[in-house]
Amino acid sequence: MPTCAVLWLALSAVVLNEICYDPPGADGGAEFVELWNAGPDTVSLAGLCLEFANGAVDPPVWVVRWTADPAARLAPGAVYLIVDRNWTGPPAQAEVSLGLQNGPDALRLAGADGVRDLVGWGDLSQPELSEGDPAVDVAGLVLARRPDGHDTQHNDLDFRGAEPTPGQPNWRDLAPELGAIQWSPPSVSAPGEQTVAQLEVLNAGLQPLVSVRLDLLREDEWWSVPVPSVPADGRVTVILAVRPWRGGLAPVTARLVIGPTDTVSLPAGWFQVGLPDLRLAEVMAAPDQGGEWCEIMNIGLLPRSLAGLQLRDEDGAWRELPAVEVAPGECRIVAQDAVAMEDWLAELAEAGAAGNCLIQPVATCSWPSLNNTPPPSRNFADRLLLGDDQGRVLDHVTVGDDGGEAPVGRSLERRDLVRWRPATAVAGATPGCPPHTSPTADNELFLVSPNPFHPGVDPGAASLCFSVPDDGEGWELRIYDLWGQLVRDLGGDDLGPGAREVVWDGHDDDGVAVTEGGYVALLVWRGDGRMPRPAHRRLVVVREVSP
Repeated sequence: MPTCAVLWLALSAVVLNEICYDPPGADGGAEFVELWNAGPDTVSLAGLCLEFANGAVDPPVWVVRWTADPAARLAPGAVYLIVDRNWTGPPAQAEVSLGLQNGPDALRLAGADGVRDLVGWGDLSQPELSEGDPAVDVAGLVLARRPDGHDTQHNDLDFRGAEPTPGQPNWRDLAPELGAIQWSPPSVSAPGEQTVAQLEVLNAGLQPLVSVRLDLLREDEWWSVPVPSVPADGRVTVILAVRPWRGGLAPVTARLVIGPTDTVSLPAGWFQVGLPDLRLAEVMAAPDQGGEWCEIMNIGLLPRSLAGLQLRDEDGAWRELPAVEVAPGECRIVAQDAVAMEDWLAELAEAGAAGNCLIQPVATCSWPSLNNTPPPSRNFADRLLLGDDQGRVLDHVTVGDDGGEAPVGRSLERRDLVRWRPATAVAGATPGCPPHTSPTADNELFLVSPNPFHPGVDPGAASLCFSVPDDGEGWELRIYDLWGQLVRDLGGDDLGPGAREVVWDGHDDDGVAVTEGGYVALLVWRGDGRMPRPAHRRLVVVREVSP
């Protein structure tokens, strides 16, 4: 029961300045309460006591936790530290059984002449347990008065959650902090490519930060930018464009230079320059069938396992990849739905869409489900990120860049080890296969292979390979018989210049096998708003299998 008077005395010189009632880990031996002399004179603590009330008990019952030594005195701006039994922190002036709780609860400092100070926290229902509204309930932090000793008689305004500083002032005049760094893009495919670093500079101090410079350091490279003045208890966003040249995965340090002498250095994560041995090669974000998937290729000289690698999208959590081997120069498909993916691969293989490379083992994992359109907060739909077991980004692909959308039914393929663009294969993707490249350096060449071909005998179809020229936007391809009758319309696209491969299996538009003989493949260019213009004709010979 309380032993101190309850007469209210406002504006006491000695106040409750810092309260740790829910420290990280076990509470025993880690709780503390800090008193602060906010007045101009040294004061005696004789007759003061610290009382605790459980906010769940109505009416409240105050229980004494500490009574001051009659000889204790506190100088102006000084701290008196009261700690729990078995305390292992800095030296304290008193050690008692504090037994504080996680809220809603209250502490008060009282003397023979009345209550000197009162602090309540959490969702308190009794107004007599706090000055004004109660302070916010914190976990793993302390309630710290800001600035030290400042008392407006409103707990919610005077206190905030902070890191513990037992026996020390809660707030420094200058207290710069750095927020997490955001890279856009989160990795670069080759040295010298630009990325943009964005991070927040925060000022937890009592004075504004002025004349500050931010440095980013990566190995022996560094970049600098001046920081605008940061008001006390404020923050500013700093954006810095960098072009790293040192290849590989390396740590980054962010350094704030304050005035001529003071610096604050903090680790700012890691950044990948250049492609790792295991890299993303193809991504299907908006499939017609088969579910979403990606292709991971091993460009190294030794077999590598996907174990220890992870995938995530721009907004989601990391998802571990299965422990499957990838031989040098080969790739592995990681699918959202392995069964649906294998069924689609079987359909493509049966149609002879792109050869035997489509017959690939499929691994599955918890898939991140990619966005197809940009949300309001950014100008791209999503990103698929490949990371290591520590969540460090090794490679990525951006889906729907520059405000665009993911191409429906068409994958994104990596070209020239750096650039990503929609797949130009007629099937809409080349899972398990290298990306389509130009048959030769001659953009006008139109190849048919094999020619003649035998339907029903491996490969059972003819591949018609060509490249849309630089001034073209698309193509059309049709098969005619020698009398000029249309036999098969093989479609077309408007995906711009680049290589294409179209497969004809020797059937007409009704799915009926054509008779043995010669057929004309007519290739037409589309583009620039002009009428389609014939580009090439090739004679394709279909032969029956000899009995």
